[in-house]
Amino acid sequence: MFDAPEELKVDFVASQEAARSWKVATPEKVDFVSKIFLASGISTTRTAIPACLQPTQTQEPKTDLHSAQAEAKMVYGQVISEVLRKTGLAATDIDILITNTSIYCPTPSIASMVINMFSMREDVQAYHLGGMGCAFGVVGLNMVRDMLKAHPGKTCLFVSSEIITGAFYPGHRKEALVTNALFRMGGTASILTNNPAWRSRSKYQLQHCLRVHTGASDRAYNALNWEPDEEGINGMVITKTLPSEAANVLEKGVRRMTPRIMTWGQYAEAAVNYIQQAAAQVSNGKLCASPAPYQPDYTRCADHFLLHAGGYAILRGIQKGLRLPAQAMMPSFASLRDFGNTSSASTWYTWSYIESTDGVRKGQTVLQIGVGGGMKSGVAYWRALRDVRDIHPCWAHLGGKALTEADLPRPISNTYKSIFDLPSTRTAAEQQQVIQATNAAPRVTLADAQQAAAAAEVIKLHAEAARSEGAAAVAAH
Repeated sequence: MFDAPEELKVDFVASQEAARSWKVATPEKVDFVSKIFLASGISTTRTAIPACLQPTQTQEPKTDLHSAQAEAKMVYGQVISEVLRKTGLAATDIDILITNTSIYCPTPSIASMVINMFSMREDVQAYHLGGMGCAFGVVGLNMVRDMLKAHPGKTCLFVSSEIITGAFYPGHRKEALVTNALFRMGGTASILTNNPAWRSRSKYQLQHCLRVHTGASDRAYNALNWEPDEEGINGMVITKTLPSEAANVLEKGVRRMTPRIMTWGQYAEAAVNYIQQAAAQVSNGKLCASPAPYQPDYTRCADHFLLHAGGYAILRGIQKGLRLPAQAMMPSFASLRDFGNTSSASTWYTWSYIESTDGVRKGQTVLQIGVGGGMKSGVAYWRALRDVRDIHPCWAHLGGKALTEADLPRPISNTYKSIFDLPSTRTAAEQQQVIQATNAAPRVTLADAQQAAAAAEVIKLHAEAARSEGAAAVAAH
């Protein structure tokens, strides 16, 4: 996981003031981006932005290819060096290389850049994928699996990131300005193999993975676009249909995975539900009332959940659809808080948080869910082969202690109140008063959160919660 140097971590207040001196900035743009940011659930001091985009470090934002390449080399160099160090592998041991960024796709490719940086073998099978969005961190596992099936016993280096220098939008279109508020530097690298000799050293086994693509629908295909505005300035345009389309493709992916991960007891519950539905239909409701469609308790299907941290409203929509308690959601919200939307790397940051705090015990299962433009979703199901407790450098600041809801900028249970639920157009003194009052308010207990989650609607990731957040909802890239 990429751990940015301290000088690249953003101080929101200082950056907000410094941005007003940019020629490309207007008071309206600064206020709009600030409002989206304060509603996003992202820390005001911990997330990272390249120096070329930081108002406190550059007189004007720079999005040229040289700046983007500098960011790519920093991210890829760090995460690959770290995974090679941890596994004891040399770069020449890699047989298959798969890299990914959406917007920044140079020639030679990023895969070629990695080969050059690490002096890899001439016969390494290298692939770079662009335009895959936030989903690739999970969707790409299908490609890894297929490549390893075709080349058994080989070792794959799987690297995923988003280079945000090239994705920065300096224009005036609000639908494109949202990405400036949410996306942050990040990247991840993993080693995957089906070589039996590696089993004793491996952390996890991939048991199931699948992907769903709803791009045949024009509504889904056009929900998220990299396109020019009226002035010809390129930006990632996030439409109002994105939350519902993201919810739709997520629902399809989860539904397809569910039968593969249910317990035997849940199969029995589903059978009873089916019989009751049939009896109610045949008897026109005389024998029994028709029950709601069956949805399993996903906390019985998996022990840990890795959900795309695209933004506060997106995570709350997933939480509502899967009926997950606050405790199961904490790792994903922790990732959002400390790293922002890191695109395709977000679920891997969540995974490293779990390993760095509570850890994963042998035999426990992990459900990994990603979503991205197109629209597409990926769902993977893993099982731990051994106990895993590994404090990753990016989470060292927590000292191995898990966060609580009180540590988050925004609540993750319905009755919890936060300053960020309120308008951000206040003076600094007014903001400070509300913060103090909010901190003094009683916190919601885990029992309250579980009770609220149990009362949520049956599975249908329809994103009504996301719509209520307005522009802040459009965070799934």
